[in-house]
Amino acid sequence: MKTTRWLAAFACATTIAITGCCGAEEERAVTVWAPDSLTVTRDGVIRRIGSVIRLTEPPASPSTFQFVYNTLEGSASGEGIALSLSGNDPVSDELVIFTLALPVSLRKGDEYSVGATFAVEPGLTSDPRMWGPHDLQQSTQAEVAFTVATYTFPPGVFNTTFGAETSTGTIRVTERERGRVELLVDLSFADANGKTTTVTGRVHASTEKITRPCFS
Repeated sequence: MKTTRWLAAFACATTIAITGCCGAEEERAVTVWAPDSLTVTRDGVIRRIGSVIRLTEPPASPSTFQFVYNTLEGSASGEGIALSLSGNDPVSDELVIFTLALPVSLRKGDEYSVGATFAVEPGLTSDPRMWGPHDLQQSTQAEVAFTVATYTFPPGVFNTTFGAETSTGTIRVTERERGRVELLVDLSFADANGKTTTVTGRVHASTEKITRPCFS
């Protein structure tokens, strides 16, 4: 009997170390980041903007999170997928929001020219256009959004200082495996006043699964 109990305890301890013996739920996430920071040139001044965003459910809706997660895992359901980065301009401390909408195929070596520009609104909660399914105007082209805004408090108010109206450039899939994609972006944006901003660099997106150990 003692031997049986010892073996059961050992099996439980081993399971805890690997997956959690007490039935802990698996946590999933999607992380999008710029490993070398993005190079953003505004008004002739070069900025290096770093960003790491971890998408989870909640606050993302179950359908939005599931779509993003499944697409990175290899699903080709739907037409386009929207992924976002955001960070603070190190010169002006403004919030920078950068959204890419790409064909769900995400095949290594594919290069997408920019076919359209859309808008996302800065706010205390994420604009739903920043993540999830995206209906592309052309199924083989990318679409992008780029917004810069100041934030004042109190009251909490965002004021857009640069909102892209047009854009040109390319996005290339440089690495692709199940649960991970790397993109190389080379883009130029113009606002309604004709001011331009360029964005270049690498963007990574990957899925993550965690089963946290629990002890009693």
